[in-house]
Amino acid sequence: IVYILNIIFIITIIFFERRKNNNTLTWILILMFTNVIGFLCYIFFGLSLRKRRFTRKHFNRFSFNKDQIKKGVKLEPNNHFQASMVRLFNIKNHAFLRSNNEVKLYNHGQDFFDDFIEYLKNATNYIHLEFYIFYNDKLGNEIMDILIKKAQEGIEVILIYDGMGCLKVPKKFFNSLEEAGGIVLEFFPPLFSKFGIRANYRTHRKISLIDGKCGFLGGLNIGDEYLGRNPKRGYWRDTHLQIKGASVLELEKEFLINLDFVRDHTKKYKKRNKDKKFPIDKYLYFEESNGNVDLQIISSGPDYEESYIKNGFFKMIVEAKKSIYIQTPYFIPDESTIKALEIAIMSGVEVNIMIPNKPDHMFVYWATLSYVGDLLKIGAKCYSYENGFLHSKVIMIDDKICSIGSTNMDIRSFYLNFEINAFIYDHKIALEIKEAFLEDVKKSTLITPKIYANRGKIIKFKESISRLLSPIM
Repeated sequence: IVYILNIIFIITIIFFERRKNNNTLTWILILMFTNVIGFLCYIFFGLSLRKRRFTRKHFNRFSFNKDQIKKGVKLEPNNHFQASMVRLFNIKNHAFLRSNNEVKLYNHGQDFFDDFIEYLKNATNYIHLEFYIFYNDKLGNEIMDILIKKAQEGIEVILIYDGMGCLKVPKKFFNSLEEAGGIVLEFFPPLFSKFGIRANYRTHRKISLIDGKCGFLGGLNIGDEYLGRNPKRGYWRDTHLQIKGASVLELEKEFLINLDFVRDHTKKYKKRNKDKKFPIDKYLYFEESNGNVDLQIISSGPDYEESYIKNGFFKMIVEAKKSIYIQTPYFIPDESTIKALEIAIMSGVEVNIMIPNKPDHMFVYWATLSYVGDLLKIGAKCYSYENGFLHSKVIMIDDKICSIGSTNMDIRSFYLNFEINAFIYDHKIALEIKEAFLEDVKKSTLITPKIYANRGKIIKFKESISRLLSPIM
């Protein structure tokens, strides 16, 4: 029976799903040669639900094409390259270039959470949160207590959390906020929570919006380990942003789209709140800022035909003239991205890549080493961060343009997860990113071609297997 099902899956992959070639070949090999294991892997990780479940979510974006959404839009980009980047995102992603933003960069979790908690305490209108992980530990409970208090005061509190990211968090932890009057929604719950089927198509975003005054996004979830309290990983190095100004409107738009989608797919919510409506105009507001930073908020996910964040990374790489700086916990680029990096190196562009030396997913880590090794051979500078765990997701080129957000440099983030990034066109912010990278270099080991060549045979074998599986990781 399993063999017949595997044949059916193979036919489905080839003729109906139209996956990327590498992805297709990997699944066919797994299903042909592993029988039961392959069948289970496909059920957990391979089922494609893009068109069936997420099409409506994509089309909801068109409802925001109104004059109020266009407040703060900058019509004339500063230069030719910025103009071409803007067009790339604006045509189908509906992401406007917004000016006069104020941006604050966080490189340490404590700095972010200090400001974040202060803004939560001072909220007077609404709090909108969307997180991949929201743990019920010391920090999680501290923030949850604030949210409960605000909900009891009559302030609107909406929390979206991911069903897989919070798989181990008991439901009663979130129920306490609902009982206080808040709205809690689980994004795309696993079919069988104990086993975690539906591992794909997660909301990997980390979005916070308070009163239209400011928005936060980046790599930090909510939990003690993001403050470096996990003894296994030690210090947690991440990058997060605070944004004030017109781009808060763009962040709010993306949150509302996800909110609308999750409400329609949550039976418990529909039963309790069938008459509740969210007046969009209430949230399409932002406080003016004295900043002068131009940026675009770019979303990506299974609800798009194209991976716009990945496309943005690709365009940045191919347009780089002097230098590229990349920090990522997982480095499993698709074929076009790795080729773009190779061409950049061979064209004389200085390519700097930093990865963690403490893996949290072993197969992903070995695949990362494999791809790093390819670039080492042709002249890339690759660093292994030694001062804890590196979770920062940053790319910066030529001290001019950078992208910061939730997107890893890997296939899962490119094609399977719902992600969100800020593409920032500002020399000062780019230099801040570079300065932070160079500070991290002091706490890192340069992976030289000699060091990489001397790794053991077992590691080489693990890398080969992991790389083979990398299209479906």
